[in-house]
Amino acid sequence: MLFLIIFTDKISVMILGNVKSLKKALITNILGKDLSVLTKRKILKNTEIYDDDTFEFTCTPDLNTTCDDIRELFSKNPNFDLCLLVVEDGFSTGNVQKQIKDLNKKTGKPREELTVVLPLRYKFTEYPFKFYTLEQVFSKLSKLLKDKQLNPTNKRKRSADTAEPQDGSKKKEKLTSTKVNLVLLGLAGTGKSASGNTILGKKHFVSRPSSNPVTTECQVEETEINDLHVRVIDTPDMFDDDTEPSVRDKHVKRCKELCESELCVYVLVMHVSRFTDGERDILEKLENTFGTKVKEQTVILFTRGENLEEAEMTLEGFLHSCQPGLKEIIEKCNNRCVLFENRSSSSDQVEKLMNTVSVVLKKTAKIQ
Repeated sequence: MLFLIIFTDKISVMILGNVKSLKKALITNILGKDLSVLTKRKILKNTEIYDDDTFEFTCTPDLNTTCDDIRELFSKNPNFDLCLLVVEDGFSTGNVQKQIKDLNKKTGKPREELTVVLPLRYKFTEYPFKFYTLEQVFSKLSKLLKDKQLNPTNKRKRSADTAEPQDGSKKKEKLTSTKVNLVLLGLAGTGKSASGNTILGKKHFVSRPSSNPVTTECQVEETEINDLHVRVIDTPDMFDDDTEPSVRDKHVKRCKELCESELCVYVLVMHVSRFTDGERDILEKLENTFGTKVKEQTVILFTRGENLEEAEMTLEGFLHSCQPGLKEIIEKCNNRCVLFENRSSSSDQVEKLMNTVSVVLKKTAKIQ
């Protein structure tokens, strides 16, 4: 069978593994967008290719299938930029080693060039194979983008009306003097202020357990993240039906004033272990307040990530099994979700959020 994969100057990524849904979930996580919006084509017997302006993902058949797609792919195109092996939650180290050995035998690909992607809840530890956390996958892809951008043999044509590639270093250069507003929205008690403090890396907003709303006025604090000037806007609950219309209007007006004329991404903060009646129509309320296109600029931030860890559940598992009403909200926001543990000092969660923010900015064509 004749087929052709043209890598040109895109980052080419081979996705391997035994569970198709996990492989597709990884692509969705990396790009921050649903696969339905990507260009898709099928080659060989059971191989699918998804691509956009920057990446080309080759999603291979499950390893336990009998088709010979993987062998043929490597024989025709051995020089993928990255080969990622997706493993299931609760994987066996011995089984993963066997998969790597079998892939090495089948494709001739050196074992050290096959990188295992750890499930989300797994922490850094020692494994007898090369591995990345999801955050390390992001870092590696950013480095590959930078290397391709700086490579003098890169023949990408440029013109004034050609969009810049989404390159890590170039993006930073373009965003150095740019501000972005992250507007924290959601019901009282979901952890907006605590999440704002996590993003800022310091405790600026008052956050404490209380039966009454703690945040009563819109507030803003600023920081620099990866050369991007970030204005974090903390807001009171503007969606409580019991709030007087005049009070709600005052909060909305102040929030819009704080946003100034800069780029704006809305961060809808929700408690991962609780989905209330007041949140079922929250997207409609957001649209009524900030316009019908607000969902295109919205990231859902789930707090209390430690609850999932205690339940030995991944974010993907939670999203797959959550209530239909919540799932509908997530889908309308193009599955852009991040998970925060506000008790943790890890910067990885903020990096994941900012990667998703960058996707939003690109999607809305605010930064080109």
